[in-house]
Amino acid sequence: MKKQILLLLFIPLVFQGCFSYETVKYSQISNDKKQKIIIETVYEENIKGKLIYIDEKQITLKKSGELKSVSKEEIKNVSVRKFSIYKTSEVVIGQFINSKKN
Repeated sequence: MKKQILLLLFIPLVFQGCFSYETVKYSQISNDKKQKIIIETVYEENIKGKLIYIDEKQITLKKSGELKSVSKEEIKNVSVRKFSIYKTSEVVIGQFINSKKN
């Protein structure tokens, strides 16, 4: 019973690390998906937040409960959070090997 509770608490932590950020073109970002994004500005500032709205002129993110708008001209790079099957398999295999050692 104790192992099951620990396993249930551990699963969300495992899958939290199974994501990575992939650089995409501004035009590839869609309003349909409310995804997590990192914007690198021309001022070397990184802004991480959840997509609220995007159009041809600017992108709006929600960061720490506040809305932050960045114009397209100020954006150097945009990265979108993607699920990584490679990282997931690493974690699952590592846990399997550790459980066999015990």
